[in-house]
Amino acid sequence: MNYRFEITKPNTTDFRCEIAIGAEQTFQQFHDKIVETLGFDASQMASFFTLDRYGNRVKEISLMEMSMGDGDDEEGTKTLVMDSTTIRDAINAACIELDYVYDFFSNKYLRVEYAGEYVGDSADVLPLCLFCDGELPRQTSVEEAEDWAYDKEEDDYDDSFMEEFGGSDTGSRRRGGKRRNTDDDDYLYDDGEEDYGYSDDAYGDEYDDFNDHFESLDDYIDKI
Repeated sequence: MNYRFEITKPNTTDFRCEIAIGAEQTFQQFHDKIVETLGFDASQMASFFTLDRYGNRVKEISLMEMSMGDGDDEEGTKTLVMDSTTIRDAINAACIELDYVYDFFSNKYLRVEYAGEYVGDSADVLPLCLFCDGELPRQTSVEEAEDWAYDKEEDDYDDSFMEEFGGSDTGSRRRGGKRRNTDDDDYLYDDGEEDYGYSDDAYGDEYDDFNDHFESLDDYIDKI
């Protein structure tokens, strides 16, 4: 028996493709035909995922063995491999849809849906692209992925980061909504709630009155 699969982008109708493949052919052959048809980079990783009736991913069919745990049970899952998994192994009454992740860099995928039996000419060589129309999916190149690395001079981001979270050791800090220079000898420290220190502006007018009218702290206490 031969199958037809309709391949579309999720949440859009600007692309549609149909591929016919034999039930006993492998997901490796299916993957290779998709790569050839859509012009993808064959060196990039890709995986099929079986879906349940609610659209949740259940089983991964990967290009290479990626086992976790000792078995296919609640404590460990064994990833299927494309070159040893046939279409018939995954497609059945309980699973007629797949996700095909073709770009792991940006988590791009296509929806692959069983569209019925394929009845063609005996001379057909499967897998076979029956139809492909619309805006082809674009795959992130390795060069583009490398450009994502954050490449800024340290001075470019230190100031903005420290300003956002209270200043830096050599710059300014926010204290109770005010900016104070940490280079000054009368720099105030912050316990997270209040300002403490020996700066005149920390005490306001009351501190100025003390300087003007009292010769010592004892005099000030006696007055109080």
